[in-house]
Amino acid sequence: MSRGLRVTTRSAEETRVVGAALAPTLLPSDVISLSGDLGAGKTVFVQGLGAALGVRQRITSPSFTLVHEYAGRYQILHLDVYRLESFQEVLDLGFEELLDPGAILVVEWGEAVTPLLPERYLQVELRASGGGDSERQITFLPHGTEWIVKMQEMRATAEALLNALSADGSSVPRFVDWDTSGARDHWAP
Repeated sequence: MSRGLRVTTRSAEETRVVGAALAPTLLPSDVISLSGDLGAGKTVFVQGLGAALGVRQRITSPSFTLVHEYAGRYQILHLDVYRLESFQEVLDLGFEELLDPGAILVVEWGEAVTPLLPERYLQVELRASGGGDSERQITFLPHGTEWIVKMQEMRATAEALLNALSADGSSVPRFVDWDTSGARDHWAP
């Protein structure tokens, strides 16, 4: 049985915090596939991740340049395949070289290139949740057993950071476990 996680963030800052909470678990050769509608917060998530990895430059969407490289504790390659129309265009871009074992690869619109992704990667889906302009549901789906451990470490860090940001000082659990072997909408208590 594979387990996923879902969290609802209430602001762009909370989305950054969740990205930042994932950063300590990452190592070179890790691959993160981001999906979600335009404006769902994919780049905001990467901003939090990058800041926690010591990236000092401003992280922006690579929609027009296709790939941004950032230097921090580890090199981050931030790829956006939204404007590419075929697998061949992705391959021509040098996708196989972007799977650099010395870098962390983050792919926006990663669902478009799933067959090109390695066997082990983390799929992160960001969706507007309907609870306000900046409220997002972020779902983490592990591909590879080590991602299950990394997600649990991220969850503990994110819960503590989100609770610290809470205006009312509450420490209510924000993450929900999900059994990904069942129906897409089956949530475990």
